[in-house]
Amino acid sequence: MKKAILLLLMGTTLFVSCSKDEDDTPAVKTKAEMIARTWEVQTGVITVGTLAVPGYTKGNPGNLVDMSKFRLEFKSNGDLVQTSLEGASSTGKWALSENDTKLTLTTTQLPAGDVWMIDNLTETNLDLNRTIAGNSTAPGDLYWKNLIDTYGKPLNITSAAGAKIAVKTIPVK
Repeated sequence: MKKAILLLLMGTTLFVSCSKDEDDTPAVKTKAEMIARTWEVQTGVITVGTLAVPGYTKGNPGNLVDMSKFRLEFKSNGDLVQTSLEGASSTGKWALSENDTKLTLTTTQLPAGDVWMIDNLTETNLDLNRTIAGNSTAPGDLYWKNLIDTYGKPLNITSAAGAKIAVKTIPVK
């Protein structure tokens, strides 16, 4: 009987000591790890005053701006590959700041940096916005003001009083 109890205790000890030591909970990714992939635009909205104008919705044939070729590829080492509206690629750098709430893109077109606020960042969404003052002369703002003024002409939309751009993206599959 003592041998049976001893064998039972040894078996229980062996069973407990062989239990899985690894944790099945996946590690929480940092914002930098979540952003490091290629993103495509789903929607882009330009707000001028109180007027919100949908500039782009993926799959909509009547878009103000065709962003179907536009891509942002964020590499884990901080490199950036940006594919333009026309499909041409340029390179640069990206960086997060202010407790991972700001995203700065530096490219050959905008060497001073194009700063965006991060509204939402998950594994499946990167939602950004930027506000542009009507009297701003910052290079990044001038770039976007020019686009707004060019593509907004048919709708009498101008950036003179300022504008807000909101973009929702998803990872490219």
